Amino acid sequence: MSFALAVWSVAGYLILRAAELRAVGSATRLSWPTAALALGSVVCAPFVRETPIAAVACGVTCIGLALAAAADARTGYLFDAITMPTGALVSILAIFGNTILESALGALMLAGTFGAIVVCSRGRMMGLGDVKAAYAIGAAFGPLETPLAILAACVSGLLAAAFAGRLRAGATVSFGPHLAVGSTFALVAGDFIVHRIMGL
Repeated sequence: MSFALAVWSVAGYLILRAAELRAVGSATRLSWPTAALALGSVVCAPFVRETPIAAVACGVTCIGLALAAAADARTGYLFDAITMPTGALVSILAIFGNTILESALGALMLAGTFGAIVVCSRGRMMGLGDVKAAYAIGAAFGPLETPLAILAACVSGLLAAAFAGRLRAGATVSFGPHLAVGSTFALVAGDFIVHRIMGL
C-alpha cells in the first residue's frame, strides 16, 4: 500500500508540474507543508484504515489534494490535471472495494453542496476545482467521515484567514490547501471519531 501511495505521490507531482508549466509558465516547487501532508498520508494510511483498498483510496485523495493545494495557494486554481485523476482513482477503488454506495453518497453529498454554492454564487464564492476536489473527498471518506473533513477544512481556513488579517467581507482565501488539511485530518482521525467515539 505504501509503495502504491508513494508512486502516486511522484506521478501526481509530475502531472501537476507539467499542467502548471503549461498554464502559467512556471511550476510550484514542492514545499515542506505539501511534502509533509503527502508523506504523512503515505505513512499513516495503511495503519488507520480497516481495509487496504480504503487505505489506498483515502491516501490517494490526501496526496492528490496536498499536491493540488500547492498550486492553488500560488495560482488560485485547483488544476483538473490532478483533481480529475484523484477522483477517478478513488471511484475505481470504491468499485473494487465494494464500497460504491458509501462512496457515491459521500461524493453526492459534498460535490452536490459545493456545486450548488458555485451555481448560486455564479463562481464568486467557490470554483469548479473545489467541486472536483470535494468529489474526491466525499468518494474516499463516505457520508460519515466527509463532514469531519469539511469541518476541519473550514476551521483551518478560518484560522488562516484570521492570522492573515482577512476576516472581512470580500476577502478571498484559497480553499484548496484547507481541503487538503481537512482530508488529512479525516484520514488520521475520521475512522476513530466516527466508529470508536461516536459509535456509528
